[in-house]
Amino acid sequence: MAKTSSTWEPDILGEGFTQRVLPMDDGATATLIRHQPQRSLRTLLSAPLRGVTVLYVHGWSDYFFQHELAQVVSGTGANFYALDLRHYGRNLPLDAASGKSIPPGFTTNLEDYAQEFDAACSIIKLEHPGTQIALLGHSTGGLSAALYAARHPGKIAALALNSPWLEFQASELGRTALSKLIAAGSMLNPQRFLPSVDPGFYTRTVSSQFEGEWDYELKWRPANGFKITTGFISAVFSAQAAVAKGLDLQIPVMVMLSAKDYLLPRWDESAASSDVALNVQAVAARSLDLGRELHLVRLKDALHDVFLSAPAVRSTAYLELTSWLLALKTRSRDSALPAVIDSVMHPGR
Repeated sequence: MAKTSSTWEPDILGEGFTQRVLPMDDGATATLIRHQPQRSLRTLLSAPLRGVTVLYVHGWSDYFFQHELAQVVSGTGANFYALDLRHYGRNLPLDAASGKSIPPGFTTNLEDYAQEFDAACSIIKLEHPGTQIALLGHSTGGLSAALYAARHPGKIAALALNSPWLEFQASELGRTALSKLIAAGSMLNPQRFLPSVDPGFYTRTVSSQFEGEWDYELKWRPANGFKITTGFISAVFSAQAAVAKGLDLQIPVMVMLSAKDYLLPRWDESAASSDVALNVQAVAARSLDLGRELHLVRLKDALHDVFLSAPAVRSTAYLELTSWLLALKTRSRDSALPAVIDSVMHPGR
C-alpha cells in the first residue's frame, strides 16, 4: 500500500470539514474527508453513537458533498469520514495536473478500491482506537463496499447500503447476456466509451441549478453523468455476478431503497419521487444474497440517493440509519443479552 499523506487540510465543504490526500499505488490519488463538529464534553459523553465511525463512499459519476448526512451522523456522537475514490471528485483536478489521460470514474476492477478502504480504515483506527466502523456505500460505491466487506472479513463491523447497484437494471438475465460481449470489448480497449444512457432526470431532481435543492460541483457530477467505458461496465458486471453467487457476509447489513423506480426515457413527475437509476425490485431481491443478516428498508418517495430526497423522506432515512447503528452498538458492546442466554443454556457454568 502506498503511504498516505499525514496532513489534514481545509475542505471545500467549509467549517468542520477537512480532507487528506491518499496516494495510490498506481500513481493516482484518493481523498479522505473528515467531519469534526465542535462538541462540548457533556454532549460528547451523552452522545448515543459514541464509539461508532461511519465511512461513506459515493457512487458512479459522483463525489462526497452530502454535508447534512455528515452533520446528522456526527450529531449522534459517531465519527464521520467519507471517501472520494480515485478518478472522482476532489481527485479530478490532480488527475488533470498529472497529464494522464484517464476517463473520470475509470476502473476495470471494483476490488481495486480495497486500497482506498484499507487506507481510510487504518487512519480511522489510529485516530479512534477501538471504534466500530460501519461502511456506508451508495450505488456503485455500495457494490464496491459489499465486495470489500466480503473479501476482507474483520475490517468493518457493519455494512449499510444506500441504493446499492447490486443487479443490472434489465435483471440478471440481461446482465448475463451482455457480460461476455462487454468483457471482450474491455479486453480490447477498456477505455472505449459506450453510448450515454443518462437522460439527466436524476440531476433535474437533485441539483439546485434545476429543480432540486442541493448545491454541488457539476464538473465533478455532470448533468448526464460521466461517459461510460467498457472497462467500467465489465467491472460492474463482474462484481454483480459475485454478489449473485452469494457473498456470505457475517456482519449485519442494512439496505435502503426507494419504494419504486422510474426507468422510462421520457420525463414524468413521478421521477421526482422515484429511483431513476436502479430496478429497485431486482436490487431488493439480490440483497438476500449478501449474507446471513439483512435489514431491508423501503422508503416511500425516495430518490436514488435516499439522503438527497425531500426533507421528510431523508429525515426518515436518517432515523432508520442511526437507529440501526444504535442497535448494532448496543448488541455488540453494551447488551447483557448474551450473558442471559448463556446462563439459561448453561446453568451453573
